[in-house]
Amino acid sequence: MRAFLFIFSLAVASIATGGERCIAIDGDTLVCNHHKVRLTNVYAAEMNEPGGASAKRRMQALIASGEVTLRPFGEDRYGRTLAEVYVNGRRIEQADVGPRAGRGAQWRGDRHVAAVTKRASPKNRAGY
Repeated sequence: MRAFLFIFSLAVASIATGGERCIAIDGDTLVCNHHKVRLTNVYAAEMNEPGGASAKRRMQALIASGEVTLRPFGEDRYGRTLAEVYVNGRRIEQADVGPRAGRGAQWRGDRHVAAVTKRASPKNRAGY
């Protein structure tokens, strides 16, 4: 009987870890298994901006439609996990959530990289 219960508990545990359990905080941030996750390739309006609520609804519908998988890249300055998010093997893209909005609409670089390398100024380079 104990062996059966042990095997049954292992089977239940493996089912629970098959995919991430997530909810949408807004159009580009999720909470998955009690951890905040920021999508690296989606820039949605904030909740208090025009289009924010609809972006959140689209994100929630997307992640509710299948198995969610994360491909983490590290953390941002707020402690959120930076990740690409996949639903049923397909990566969530900007077009899935809505038009680019918020600060990311004008951004031309990678604003979420935590470790930024500093470039040497001409005075500090060798030979100067």
